[in-house]
Amino acid sequence: MLAGPAALAATPLPVIQGSTISGVRDARYCEIIPVMRNGLHLEATVYNTLGLNDCPASVWNAITEDAMKQRFDAITVPLNGPRHFLMDQITASGATKAGETIEAGGLELTERATIDVGLLDLLHRPYREQTIDRDTVYLFKAGRPVFMLQAPDGARYVMQAYAGIVDKTLTYDGLPALGAKLKLPSGWRYTSMVPDKDLILGAAGKAIVVQDEFDNTYQKLD
Repeated sequence: MLAGPAALAATPLPVIQGSTISGVRDARYCEIIPVMRNGLHLEATVYNTLGLNDCPASVWNAITEDAMKQRFDAITVPLNGPRHFLMDQITASGATKAGETIEAGGLELTERATIDVGLLDLLHRPYREQTIDRDTVYLFKAGRPVFMLQAPDGARYVMQAYAGIVDKTLTYDGLPALGAKLKLPSGWRYTSMVPDKDLILGAAGKAIVVQDEFDNTYQKLD
């Protein structure tokens, strides 16, 4: 484990047991995503701080893309964070299971996925569906709020993470009022619910997701 600020968290970190991470609701995390050339293709590897540290602002704010390009010898390195998960538990399998743990910019991060570089467009296309490769099961516990987008055709998308990237003041307590800030396309609605039983949101190989203009991310509910 790293010594110093990156190893410290103001709140308890999520607990990792095998391929399941619990205690995830409102857990702060960041991602570093180096884009590398693989033959004729470009691939992006997602490294995530979840379960290792809470991505301290003092460390994260000092990390630059230029420094990370040198660290990974990468073409570009999107810095994705800080973010906060909304589910209570994550179980990953297949290629989404944790890989090696590395150090970058003073943070410990775990390799979570390798994705087609075209999927990074997700970060800049609000209210447009994207399909990503992922094998995960998200559990939202009964009695706890779930925040959603609803499209004109009735499709619903459950918020999996909110971001402190565009709106740096956004907090968990502010999510009930988020709808008033969103510039929703015609026919879209922002809603919330409190399920009376656990809500399970699975992705067996593929997940359909959208983002709003604040980079908050939602997964389609089947």
